[in-house]
Amino acid sequence: MNTRQDTRERLLEAAEAVFASKGYYEAAVDEIVRRSNTSKGAVYFHFPSKESLFLAVVDHLAGRLIHRVERAVAPVADPGERLQAALSTTLETVTRHRTLASLLFSKGFGMGTPFVQKRQEVYARFARLIRTLLEQVTDPSEGALDLETVAYAWLGAVSEVVVKWLETGRPHPVEEALPTLRALFSHGLGLRGPSPDRPTGDGPGQRATSAGVPAALRTRMAG
Repeated sequence: MNTRQDTRERLLEAAEAVFASKGYYEAAVDEIVRRSNTSKGAVYFHFPSKESLFLAVVDHLAGRLIHRVERAVAPVADPGERLQAALSTTLETVTRHRTLASLLFSKGFGMGTPFVQKRQEVYARFARLIRTLLEQVTDPSEGALDLETVAYAWLGAVSEVVVKWLETGRPHPVEEALPTLRALFSHGLGLRGPSPDRPTGDGPGQRATSAGVPAALRTRMAG
């Protein structure tokens, strides 16, 4: 890594920690400088303002999360399992990296429109990934389905669970929320039942019957 890129990465890493602990308005550029062992000149060389630095951190974190999900689903052959892997990887990642969750889902709202716009941009990137996975498990011949809406509903459910966890400590995204969300999306999309290591029988992991699932949501895997 060249010196400029190394400096930029150090600034992003330091800014991530400071913004996560202090929030946008309370975060001081001087503290970011100290943590990164750089200078104010270096900060403003790479980022014109504190706002642009914060938005760069959010973009950087979002990219890391999306990359983790892409890596997790890549080796999975079954389309339904790929969608489930995306869900579990997302929740496991934000649980392990609370800083990431805090910055992506809550800490930036105080700065107003710029954060909202960046969050919308990040959600659009993530929604494209989820929509691609949805296209692999839905059958377009059985009715028109707005997969973009489904993708945003997926993101909305995950986002609300994470925000509630950040604010109250419950539900734990993996230990408590994941089984419920997995069952919700499996039933709603008519996916196959879980892998052998997941609950089977009459529990929430079983496959939804076609009678309760709109035709457009039945999958190619039904046969």
